[in-house]
Amino acid sequence: MARRKKKKLPEIDHLLKPLMEEFPIQFFKLQDIPKAVTWAERGNIAIHENYHSRRKQSYHVISGNRDNLARFCKRIGVDPEDITASEFFRFWHLTWFPEITEVKKFPGGRGRNQGLTYIHPSR
Repeated sequence: MARRKKKKLPEIDHLLKPLMEEFPIQFFKLQDIPKAVTWAERGNIAIHENYHSRRKQSYHVISGNRDNLARFCKRIGVDPEDITASEFFRFWHLTWFPEITEVKKFPGGRGRNQGLTYIHPSR
């Protein structure tokens, strides 16, 4: 019996592009997790496929800087309360399910927030 193909993960490039100017973000393949950990421990934001939940189609988001990660969470519509500390590494992490988020542009704002694109959960 042939194996079923693994369901493809949601495309997140269009979600990350507007955030890359504000956050030091890099996407890593599953086999590059050690590099992602090194990147994250320096305070950057690393994103990779979450191998623990392939059926749920999620990504693992990690960073050594909790404040940066909390701001990132707010921008992608994830509750910063979902952030937890790693037991083995020097970073904070969370699981992100991007299929429930969408990019929305909100006009207005003042100063540096004027015209920023925010990402909120789809309803």
